[in-house]
Amino acid sequence: MASALLTVRGQALRVVCPACRGALFDAGEVLTCNACGSRYPKRGGFVDLVVGERYDDDTTDGAVENEEATNRDTVERYWIPLFRRLWPEGAKGRRILSLGCGVGADVEQLVAAGFDAYGIDNGKRVAHWWRRNCPERLYCGNGKHMPFEDASFDLMFCGCVFPHVGVVGTTFRTTADYFEQRLALAAEMARVLRAGGRIVSCNPNRFFPFDIFHGHQAGKITLRPTPPWHHLLLSRGDYLEMFRRVGCVRAVALPVKGYWSFANSRKTWRGRLLAAPVDLLFRLVSSTSILRSSPLNPWLIVMLEKDSAVPADG
Repeated sequence: MASALLTVRGQALRVVCPACRGALFDAGEVLTCNACGSRYPKRGGFVDLVVGERYDDDTTDGAVENEEATNRDTVERYWIPLFRRLWPEGAKGRRILSLGCGVGADVEQLVAAGFDAYGIDNGKRVAHWWRRNCPERLYCGNGKHMPFEDASFDLMFCGCVFPHVGVVGTTFRTTADYFEQRLALAAEMARVLRAGGRIVSCNPNRFFPFDIFHGHQAGKITLRPTPPWHHLLLSRGDYLEMFRRVGCVRAVALPVKGYWSFANSRKTWRGRLLAAPVDLLFRLVSSTSILRSSPLNPWLIVMLEKDSAVPADG
């Protein structure tokens, strides 16, 4: 049995057992952990490192193609400009993780732009990772049990991950322990983040009267009512309450301008009719921090910072 700690083609990122964080060893068709005895099979060219639940996401051709196009558009219009503003001196030495990376198109584009980016996902979209140019940077794992050492990343970002945690299947109903489940995810995110590192999380704003991002078909926008007392979605205050418990010191609502282009919605007359005022609204609420987390903003982007005095294990 080989006894070399797994690395990513010479990268400094170290992969560990997601169950106990022990060293992993290559035993041919599986990776094994001598510390706890866990075994992780290799499937389709990737190691299955999922501990806990999996996400039963939509993997139709249309959904996959739509996600690839949307991810690339968002990376170009929003993530790359944001990361360059955060690190004006350059991103060399900075490591980024896309949590819930789906088909992995965002990681691929960030790597092509020169960023040291990686992705993790526990859904069925991992079956499409063979299409990426950087499959060695994609990990099949659960966000609550990540196969990474403490303090592995400088920044982590996720698009609408938390509204799918503590939820009954793929419905819009939360479970009785939804907060505890989300807190467990927040704690694991903080664990793998370096002191002073940042987390950027996005989702429809809980306080906006309608969710225009879920429950609709590609090319259309549907207005799904979202009463503020329902906790499927999150507000800036919800993020602050969770992440303060795991060592993050503030939660800042970022501008939303540029995040959505509504390219697919604009393919239909109804989509164009609804996309234009929403785009205008995004420009308006992005102009001041007061409006970004207010009930006027349909899409919330929150940046959290890990306290520089908090040790790696939280």
